[in-house]
Amino acid sequence: MEAVQMMLYALIWLIGVVNLGCFFYVLFKMFTNNDVGLALISLLLVPCSGLGMLVAFIGGWAYVVRYDTFRPMAFWSLLSFAQILFAIAYVLLVIQQDGGLGLAAR
Repeated sequence: MEAVQMMLYALIWLIGVVNLGCFFYVLFKMFTNNDVGLALISLLLVPCSGLGMLVAFIGGWAYVVRYDTFRPMAFWSLLSFAQILFAIAYVLLVIQQDGGLGLAAR
C-alpha cells in the first residue's frame, strides 16, 4: 500500500510539472498575441494568490481561436482532471491507511 501511495504522489507531482509547462506555453501565446495585460495578471497572481494559473486557464479557453491553442488547452484540461483524480485517490489511500479521519469518539 505504501508503494502505491508513493507512486500516486510522484505522479501527482509529475503531472503538476507538466501543468506548469502548459501554463508557460499559454503565457507565451498570450504575449505573442499582444495580450500582455492578461499575461501579466496571470504572472502576478501566481505568487500572490495562486490564482494566476486559473486566470491563464480560463483565458486560454476564452481565446482558444485567437491563440490557436485548442490541442494544448485540451491536453492541459485532461492533465488537470487527471491530477485531481489522482489527488483524490491519494487522499483516500492515506485516510484508509490511517484508519479513518479520526473523528470518532475514542
